[in-house]
Amino acid sequence: MNWPPWFRARRVQAWTGVAVLIASLVCTAGRADPAASGDELRLAIILTRHGVRSPLQTNEALATFAAQPWPRWEVAPGIQTPRGNALIALMGDYYQARFAEAGALSGDPAVDGPRVFIRTDNDQRTIETGRILGKSLVRVVEPEVHSLAAGAADPLFRPVTAHVGHPSTQLAIAAVLGRMGGDPARVDRAYASQLAQLMGILFGPGGAPAGPSPFDRPTAVVSGKWDSVVTLTGPIHDAAQCTEGLVLEYADGMASADVGWGRADGRALTDLLALHELYFDLAQRTFYPAQVQGSNLASHIVDTLEQAALGDPVPGALGPPGERIVVLVGHDTNIANIGGLFGMNWWIPGTQANPMLPGGALVFELWKRAGQTSAFYVRTSYVVQTLDQMREATTLTLANPPARSPIFVPGCSGEGPAFDAPLASFVRVARHVIDPSFIAEDQ
Repeated sequence: MNWPPWFRARRVQAWTGVAVLIASLVCTAGRADPAASGDELRLAIILTRHGVRSPLQTNEALATFAAQPWPRWEVAPGIQTPRGNALIALMGDYYQARFAEAGALSGDPAVDGPRVFIRTDNDQRTIETGRILGKSLVRVVEPEVHSLAAGAADPLFRPVTAHVGHPSTQLAIAAVLGRMGGDPARVDRAYASQLAQLMGILFGPGGAPAGPSPFDRPTAVVSGKWDSVVTLTGPIHDAAQCTEGLVLEYADGMASADVGWGRADGRALTDLLALHELYFDLAQRTFYPAQVQGSNLASHIVDTLEQAALGDPVPGALGPPGERIVVLVGHDTNIANIGGLFGMNWWIPGTQANPMLPGGALVFELWKRAGQTSAFYVRTSYVVQTLDQMREATTLTLANPPARSPIFVPGCSGEGPAFDAPLASFVRVARHVIDPSFIAEDQ
């Protein structure tokens, strides 16, 4: 096999040698309009968050954050709701139409079944999301969903819990503090108006709790819990948690009187998303935590893109050669980590910067230029239903699609409107930001 130069560079064993090679390469810009040029969509990787779920905490645990009882959910904490299932099915129908139009799917289950690979974390909400997307993409009774056994920590989606590498908690804390000017109180002061708006929803007119409140604590940066190497405590963390609950109520179609006790409409939620995304920006998108938590996932994504370009097996790739759609179902943290690792940013109507809404996905498309045997480029975007599309359960079609934000990948993307990046350049940037000490040997 006559391996292309970019692939030979990928297989260099000494990472110091790779670093020298990376420093010597020059990024080239790439642009294409597949509809006009006849370029071929070789692979689409959909890294998606699960659908709408109930809050992770019980109402009793959330009671101290509001003056009135939180609305009751029809499912246990952390479980994807029936409405969440239906919304994911709408996204699946859109993806099927989108990729059938692009030629990656045929509409024939016998043909498309081997073309679709689904890999999920092992929570109910992630498995259910993968199952529903698979049924939409291939139109089969039950698709094959690949996930680890229940209770196992998946290094693809939960590398910290799976003990991948040896992250420095103190370095992670320092990295986040460095973005705050060394003083978390500055963040509390900067977002005081949004916090006051949230308090007005949680506690009613005046926004003052009757007694001591968790919001009285100042923000602090501390070692992480669950699957994060670092986290925040205090009002920014609590605000993100409460705002998430309000967004879930709205997206799940609850009665207006139950969404923030009748005090939170779509406009208010758009304002409050600034608090939700602030927490994720600091705790999950800061480069070192993102590198710790995102390197393994990013490495497997790059391996999968390379495999699709070569047509031969590549170690670390997800799914066998010949796949045209790879669906990876994880969490908001995974989306944030990849965004922070690559320096990606996105924005859709009705949100703040870099939202990680339920069912939202980073989509990596590998295109092959027409008439050229080894010219590939990567097109990256964030795709998600808007909050109003979720609330109204809007049918999604090619004529009425979900929101899409094309993403410029620093160091390799070219000019708009799609900001295409040559595959060789995308791989170079990826291998520069990925830390090999946080890549799991086995998957």
